[in-house]
Amino acid sequence: MADNAAQRALRTMDLVPYILEHPGVSTEDLAVKFSVTQKQIEKDLQLIFLCGLPGYTPYELIDLTFEDGVVSIIEPQVLTKPRNFSSNEMVVIKLGLEMLREINVNEPDKLDKISTLLQKINKQTDQDSVLLAKEISTSPYYSVINTAISQRRQISIEYQSVSRDQLTIRLIFPYNVSMLNGNLYLSAYDVDRRSDRVFKLDLISRCEIGEPTELDLTKSASIDQIVELMVDVKLTNFIERNTSIIVDQRLTSDGIKVTLKVNNLEWISRAVMSYAPNIKVISPVALSEMIEQRVKNLLNAYSSQRGS
Repeated sequence: MADNAAQRALRTMDLVPYILEHPGVSTEDLAVKFSVTQKQIEKDLQLIFLCGLPGYTPYELIDLTFEDGVVSIIEPQVLTKPRNFSSNEMVVIKLGLEMLREINVNEPDKLDKISTLLQKINKQTDQDSVLLAKEISTSPYYSVINTAISQRRQISIEYQSVSRDQLTIRLIFPYNVSMLNGNLYLSAYDVDRRSDRVFKLDLISRCEIGEPTELDLTKSASIDQIVELMVDVKLTNFIERNTSIIVDQRLTSDGIKVTLKVNNLEWISRAVMSYAPNIKVISPVALSEMIEQRVKNLLNAYSSQRGS
């Protein structure tokens, strides 16, 4: 695959300090080390030969030789050390490793590797430079869910539905666990509802692993429908919980325009109603009509109860 200019520039900056540490290295070995072709390494060396400090006289240019496939640096100018991560990059890496450590508490092999990387990072940064504002969400069922995903098994969960404020038993086929804003979310196929769902792991109160399955989820699911909603900018939790089915989101003057791909309109209509008036339907018309009819039915039921 062809490099872009940024990738090539970064590689050339890494080449000089590497060659300084390995004088007489071959272009063939360099190609293997940097995962490019030998021809590309030769082009990079030719580019380096024309680079240097302002002034660009022979005294300011990088000087190197690569005759007969053997490379040596004569004058590296300022490129004597490997590139280091910026402080911001180090913070992001450390946060990521901390999150991985939290969600892999039951996997000692992974924990050892993560701890080793964290020790390397801590040697280069202030150990107190990264402070987590709150504890990262964990779940006692993460290991069970991870096993179910790897072994293609179904699981039965007891889930606290926020929109309906009730505990429900769900039979699902999990396929992915992701983290967003410190919270763990499970993407799964809901057997009873015949569609994909996203579950917040914190809201799972019971989880039991079931039998292996050869279910083809692409055939079991109903036809996807595109839904467009205008979501209030304050409703980040709605977007977080539905990341697996959101195909696009754009910030507008009226809020966040969210495009979702859903398997049925039943559950999305309930979600819109539970967040009213902070979510408005843009399309399809059928969803708007469904919600309107439900609201009328609720109002009629309320009126009849008051009159009785």
